[in-house]
Amino acid sequence: MHRLAWYTPGQDEQELRESLILALLDSGETVMLQDCSSNYIFIANLPDIWGVPAGCEPNDENLFGSELAHRLSELRRGLTVSGASGMLEVAAGEDRIFQFSAYTTLTRGEQLVVKTTIREVTAERRREQLLRSLLREVSHRSKNLMAIIQSLASQTARFTLSKDEFLRKFRGRLHALSQAQDLITDSDWRGASVFDLLRQQANLYLPEYPHLVRMHGENVLLNPNGAVYVGLAFHELVVNTISHGGNLASHLPVTLHCSRIQSDTGDQLELLWEEPLSNRPADSKPAEPNPGEAKSKGQKQNANFGSVVLEKVVPAALAGQAAYDIETSHIRYRLTFPI
Repeated sequence: MHRLAWYTPGQDEQELRESLILALLDSGETVMLQDCSSNYIFIANLPDIWGVPAGCEPNDENLFGSELAHRLSELRRGLTVSGASGMLEVAAGEDRIFQFSAYTTLTRGEQLVVKTTIREVTAERRREQLLRSLLREVSHRSKNLMAIIQSLASQTARFTLSKDEFLRKFRGRLHALSQAQDLITDSDWRGASVFDLLRQQANLYLPEYPHLVRMHGENVLLNPNGAVYVGLAFHELVVNTISHGGNLASHLPVTLHCSRIQSDTGDQLELLWEEPLSNRPADSKPAEPNPGEAKSKGQKQNANFGSVVLEKVVPAALAGQAAYDIETSHIRYRLTFPI
């Protein structure tokens, strides 16, 4: 027969028992002992939501209430031989969860007794629930990202004439998505701020001109969906600045204004991108379209997927509105959406 505890011969057993009981109390785990008729022999460290009744012998019902008493009775019903065990979890108190573990053993007098331990597992179950929620969120967002990537690939291919051009534009847009996703992940999936999203793109494409892009207003934290699409819009705007900005060293600053506005449908966020075209003379006129080209400004913009992203894809995904104006002296992009 194995000894369940070891101690140096000659030690005071009463003192050792007291030390064991103190350790049990510190552990926060309950230990209860019952005979084969479910009469209580010993109870130690009962959780604070239950209590031993005063003036009467404890039983399952006056300790735990009728419902839990019935469940404990069912649990012990099958524990008829030494070594049998069973377990159940119960919700009690204010969203607290406890695990009851019961097993049978024989005393030195060959009496069959049931030992039950109670352990609170609230924190563990909450962590498990949070993990399941995060995994569902990851799955949901992965599917959304795959749909976005598929759309970007097909639309980028539609508006490009060569493989090299497609790869260049698609890689840039894909990288913009991944950068926004990095910010979302770093914030524990809360989202990303407007200025951080723009700063990402400026640092990537305009590292030599840190003062070219200026940001004003309220640095609002966007939810993950908003962060992905706003980050994509900023990518298109910054890339456009490089492509038509001419000599960036002499380019006047680009300004982003971020502000909350009131509308009939509630609070909205307004993002206003204003870019002066400093390399064009102030009195110059837009070039006349060549024969066969789109005749209206809107048609010309729609021939470029970057404009489609800014005017249609992003506002539609955010349930908002956008206006993209290209004039002789400036470019202005206004995006509004609910927050």
